[in-house]
Amino acid sequence: AAGSLGSVAGNFSGTVATVAATSDSAITYSEVTAPSAVLIGSGSGQANCALNSSTGAITTTDFGGSSTAATLYTFTLRATDAEGQTADRVFTLQSSFGATGGGQFN
Repeated sequence: AAGSLGSVAGNFSGTVATVAATSDSAITYSEVTAPSAVLIGSGSGQANCALNSSTGAITTTDFGGSSTAATLYTFTLRATDAEGQTADRVFTLQSSFGATGGGQFN
């Protein structure tokens, strides 16, 4: 299903999420966000992630790249099976920086 993949701390390193599709044949994953990549890449407005085309794993060595502000990344992933059938889904990932919620010290 499409939707939010959750919130990830800015500058996080590791596996962010894994997407999955089902078919009776092998599936490959790709980003098809228009007009340009949002998930994959390290430029301004990009999440600085990599998408494993075989497993659907989304990984990063520095989530959000040089960004220091909370950012909502919206991107479209495509699953394609061996017969060429495709399914596109829109996902979001939210970056977070610093403490969230409230706290009190006495």
